[in-house]
Amino acid sequence: MSPLEKVLLNSSQPTSNVLPLVLAAVWIVRNDFAVYTVSSVTIGQYASRPRNLYIQNDLINHVLRDTMNPFGIIKYLVEGEIYPHEEYDESVSHEEAMERFFKYYANREKSIWFLDSLEAYLKFEENLLNPNRGYHRNGFFILIYTGFEPERLVTIRNIFRRLFFLYVVNVNVMMMVGKYAYVYTYYPFTARKCHSPQPELLLSFRGIESNPNFVLKKGLFGSKVANMHGCPLSVVSWDYPPFIFVKKDPKTGAFRTIHGIEGSVISLLSEQMNFSIYIKEPNPREAGEVFSNGTATGAARMILQQEANITAIAYIYSPERSEKLLPSDSYLTLTVVLAMPLGRPMTPFERLIKPFRYIIWSCFSSSFLFAILCIYYIKFLGRSRLMIFIYGQGNRIPFTNLLSTLFGGVVFGQMPQRNFARYILSIWLLYTFVLRSAYSGALFQILQDGRGKNNLQTLDQVVEHNYTIYTSRVMESVMKFALPKATVRQYDEVNTLQNLLETISEPDSKDKIALCLFDLTVKYYYQLNPTRRVHILKQPIMSTPIIFYMPRHSYMQLHTSGIILRLVQSGLIKRFVKFNVYASSRDNVRKSEYVALSLDVLIGLYWVYGFLIFLCILIFILEILARKSGKLRKVMDFLNL
Repeated sequence: MSPLEKVLLNSSQPTSNVLPLVLAAVWIVRNDFAVYTVSSVTIGQYASRPRNLYIQNDLINHVLRDTMNPFGIIKYLVEGEIYPHEEYDESVSHEEAMERFFKYYANREKSIWFLDSLEAYLKFEENLLNPNRGYHRNGFFILIYTGFEPERLVTIRNIFRRLFFLYVVNVNVMMMVGKYAYVYTYYPFTARKCHSPQPELLLSFRGIESNPNFVLKKGLFGSKVANMHGCPLSVVSWDYPPFIFVKKDPKTGAFRTIHGIEGSVISLLSEQMNFSIYIKEPNPREAGEVFSNGTATGAARMILQQEANITAIAYIYSPERSEKLLPSDSYLTLTVVLAMPLGRPMTPFERLIKPFRYIIWSCFSSSFLFAILCIYYIKFLGRSRLMIFIYGQGNRIPFTNLLSTLFGGVVFGQMPQRNFARYILSIWLLYTFVLRSAYSGALFQILQDGRGKNNLQTLDQVVEHNYTIYTSRVMESVMKFALPKATVRQYDEVNTLQNLLETISEPDSKDKIALCLFDLTVKYYYQLNPTRRVHILKQPIMSTPIIFYMPRHSYMQLHTSGIILRLVQSGLIKRFVKFNVYASSRDNVRKSEYVALSLDVLIGLYWVYGFLIFLCILIFILEILARKSGKLRKVMDFLNL
């Protein structure tokens, strides 16, 4: 006889007919709860009759006595009617004191509760629903039923039905049947029934009294949602390209398949977990928001009210939604960009400047101006040795040679013979060759691109030009925080994302509208409309994870997280993206199309040519006048290099 049996048989309570029940509870604590958890194990009791209350108290005492040890391998949190929590501070309310107390026992995943009736269970359920109590509904619960009414299985079925509604599936009920302790559970998804709370016998602790090395033949908690046996689950979604494509029968309207980037993820989840998909649509079609008062709209409302199991519609992670709903693990990260109409056409002079950025023009102008100043400064000094050292001997027209080599011409006169002069000439020739080649090639393409635009480049420019930014509700707060002076509005039934995209992609659109959207949405729009383009601001707004939502305590969380992790690691998510979206968001002009060079395009070159002719005529007149004026002749001789 074991030491525990001697203690129990020598005590007045519990009686010998519940000895297997206590031994089974001790076995569970020692062989399961103490091995697979690091958090405190909750042991509690509720009873509808005073006699049962004291019996439960005695049972708990014996379980604690035999499982606790001085090494602190397992920690307990004992609560219930006999174990009230003391309030050490009379200045705070009971609820505030309880909230402080349970902060130290957050995320309780293992619990043993002694109950004797449905009324006692309802008290336990009240604790379970209290968010301040820290229960983990995906955790593991053992309910030791001490009631002895004739129809106990009916009570157990009602308990299972209520727990299934609360998304608690890892729960077993242990009670005495005759002389032995039996464990009952429920399987909500089987080959014969779906969403069923019907109690089923799991195992028994028969023989535990006489066998000190008792071993169970099966696990105490098996997986109940890994295989759902084709049972239907409701998914709130609708056509939302390129993320969701819902195919229905054209005649009956019955659901057939779901695909797309997110649709493929949901389909793979249904294959891996073996459930069938039943599509639901909110009215109106909107992702919905969750408000601080506990209400919600759209698809989020259907999940909050437990009308569906999953909603997938390219959700951005939102703290407000995630406080009331359960977000999945992220399987995709997208960039949020700002799209707007293409800017005004470039003027002829802007086309001439476009090949180089301002920094290149600044460097080139500085070096060219420095060369001119050096030439005339040395001329002003009048030192022939310095001229020979820098220009080379026989180089009487250095400024003319500077211009000639700049435009690809030859060096007039004698080539320099000294090393330093040749070095300067070589550097200048290489410098101008690179700039001239790059400018000519870029200018040729820009002149042939008749649709070249002068677009905005930064968010500050968008605000300065009084653009109205349309975005979703989640991104609205982000945009207002980042751009306090910007005009930000939400998409609505009239100004939908698709309608606004059509508006800003018009070739001659002058609307001051900017859309905050995913880069994949723009790419897919290009894919469907090859001739339409919008301007994408080079400055991205943010990168955000994409998720789907489930009810707050969904029993699918652990399995979906594992499947999503394997999908991401295998690269299938990237494959889904490339399969559905293969256009580039930066391809603003198709490279295969060019326009003929027209007078409007070349007018800038004609203006430059006309200015040079005017300069030539002016110099010709000055040369003639210099014959009659001595001072003017001296100036012209000084400039004549």
